[in-house]
Amino acid sequence: MKKNALLTFIFACVPGAGQMYYGYMQRGLSLIALFCGCFILGALASPLAITCFIVWMYSFFDTYDLIRHLAAGDPKPDEMLLLGNWSDLKLMIPRHNRLLGWGLVALGAWSLYSILIEPMLYDLLALLHVENAYYYISSIPTVLIAVLLIAAGVWLLGLHPQHRDSDNLPPYPHDGMPQ
Repeated sequence: MKKNALLTFIFACVPGAGQMYYGYMQRGLSLIALFCGCFILGALASPLAITCFIVWMYSFFDTYDLIRHLAAGDPKPDEMLLLGNWSDLKLMIPRHNRLLGWGLVALGAWSLYSILIEPMLYDLLALLHVENAYYYISSIPTVLIAVLLIAAGVWLLGLHPQHRDSDNLPPYPHDGMPQ
């Protein structure tokens, strides 16, 4: 079914709307939810705001990819992009996934910081008559996230010290070897 090209472009500019315009409701809703989640993360930690742009770009180009598949007579199935069903979630999270655990610990630490520690720091710096106290205290989470992102990038690039398998080998036995 042929749709209006101008409306397609306008809807493609809104994450998930282009997919919904072509009848892909689950796909569109998952992109809207993903964009909103990224927006919230970006509001909490400004370095993560870039994820909104990534989801927006994906959604825009996915709309035109769906059109291409529809025109070729090979439509993609309408399914959730993330976590379509419970078995998909189990496949994405291995039994011993430490990354998810550390993410939950970080989220809890962030919550405690914003609820308990940040107000105490404001009061302490107000007693000490520190100028720009708000700037210093409000930048702590952003600096921490930036450091963690850099560390994760270094680790993913393999620039960290690596553990070699030869470190686990026992010393070579010297029986039968000439000395």
